[in-house]
Amino acid sequence: MEIISFIGIVAALILIILGSVRGYSLILLSTVAALLVAATGGVNVFENYANVYMGGVANMVLAIGGSPIMAQGIREVEDVTSICQSLVLNMGTLEEERVEAMILAGKKAVQLGHPVILDPVGVTASAFRRESALRILKAVRPSVIRGNASEIHMLEQVLSGAKTGNLCGVDAVPGRWMDLTAKAAVSLEKRTGAVVVMTGTTDVVAGPGRVMKIMNGHPWMGRITGSGCMLDGIIGAFCALCAPVRGRTPAGCGGKEALGRSGDAPGCGGTQAAITEAAAMAVCAHGLCGELAAGKAIRSGGGTGSFRMYLTDYMSMLDDGMLERGKRIEIS
Repeated sequence: MEIISFIGIVAALILIILGSVRGYSLILLSTVAALLVAATGGVNVFENYANVYMGGVANMVLAIGGSPIMAQGIREVEDVTSICQSLVLNMGTLEEERVEAMILAGKKAVQLGHPVILDPVGVTASAFRRESALRILKAVRPSVIRGNASEIHMLEQVLSGAKTGNLCGVDAVPGRWMDLTAKAAVSLEKRTGAVVVMTGTTDVVAGPGRVMKIMNGHPWMGRITGSGCMLDGIIGAFCALCAPVRGRTPAGCGGKEALGRSGDAPGCGGTQAAITEAAAMAVCAHGLCGELAAGKAIRSGGGTGSFRMYLTDYMSMLDDGMLERGKRIEIS
């Protein structure tokens, strides 16, 4: 559902961390969006793209009721992470120091019991990216791994010990390959303990004991840059509802006392089931708003430029009723 080109893009490490979400409760999938809109929070995205991506992700997080905080310096990432409720690590274009910064931020988030979302951007492209992804996975144990079909398949292959080469990444795969790639998502979930979100023509969310196929979305989502990065931020915002906040324990989660208990999500004070639901609903929300935005752009005679604007508009207007009526999920 997204195409991100990394060639020629200036490296920038963004952290999206969501902080201070008030008045929330993770009760039903269909209520998550409304709770987020009512919330106040903080988001800091660690992404390695040009500034336009930072702005796009920040605007999307603001639209759903979060509060983005952007930081990239290795000397400040732990401090910034400490004041927020979730962390998104997006590999983008890598440099060694930024890998170290992501690991520092990730460890701090885990220490605090906050969700960590990892996007292994371009892991198909180089050995350095694959090595960096493995370092982050080992050091941080993210709550969610979000990537396109080729990235998820490559990461699963690397963890299985298979020999891999460099590939040009693709963001969507033909329907006939979906079962194969869904199996890769399930295998990666079992190997890492993280909820795996694989985006493509059909999105797949693999959690403990179940797989969700999400049919929301529109082809135009693959024709704008940064769509996947925006989804990373949305997932971070939704999963922030699973983190302990100011001594309160979210519904369905065990709070700080639950950390390390069997069945809890890695790097998060919430259960894997809660993280799975939050991630799935974030994907539904993103895809549904993409459908609505494309429809409005087409009716108004616009193109992908208008589509990008309307995507943010609909995300800001999304409520639980719209999400409940519009979500299309198949659970197996």
